[in-house]
Amino acid sequence: MSQQNPQSTERLDPQAQPVEPADQQFTPQITAKQAQRVHAPARAMLISMAVLVLLALPFFLLQPRPDGQTYRPDVNVAQEAAYASDVAAFTPLAPDLGDGYSPNFARWQGNTADGVDRWEAGWVTPSSRFVELIQTDQANPTWVADVVDQAPATGSREAHGIEWEMHQKENDRGQVTRSWVGKVEDSTVVLTGTGSDAEFDHVAQSVVEAQQTPATPAASPSA
Repeated sequence: MSQQNPQSTERLDPQAQPVEPADQQFTPQITAKQAQRVHAPARAMLISMAVLVLLALPFFLLQPRPDGQTYRPDVNVAQEAAYASDVAAFTPLAPDLGDGYSPNFARWQGNTADGVDRWEAGWVTPSSRFVELIQTDQANPTWVADVVDQAPATGSREAHGIEWEMHQKENDRGQVTRSWVGKVEDSTVVLTGTGSDAEFDHVAQSVVEAQQTPATPAASPSA
């Protein structure tokens, strides 16, 4: 008698769920409104940063600039020198350097920590360098050495009737700082900065000319 294979008695559970592959992942879907809410904080941060930059820009423009600056404030050196003459024991010099030289500060420095009251003015030169005039009747060797930044003396030079002691120093970047120290009537004048030798000579000549032209306040505009 032939044998027959018994029929399988296993039944399928109608409620059983199909088995998902182990590596299949569910990708969530978001609506357009949900996407807008997700990106809103980033947009708000960018807007806030832009507002902060706009608020800070005016303060940045008003800060003093190093050599080569393009922003040059409107400074009346003669007027400031006239004001300083009320408290100075000497006549503050206000040289008129002419076209190409832009004054960027002029001030009286009194009650200083080093005990040397002084008149200071500075100009941006035609080559976008810088020359500063410092004048006092209280100069001493220590103060002069500090003003010229300990630069060694390189000699002396007679220019426009004044004997100038010359100092020069070069920094690590190759930038040369010159300083000329001379006696002008009853005061000591130091010219210092990164201007060229020709620019220093021009300033020295203007200083001599300024001795015969005392500074007077600029006329007030009519009402």
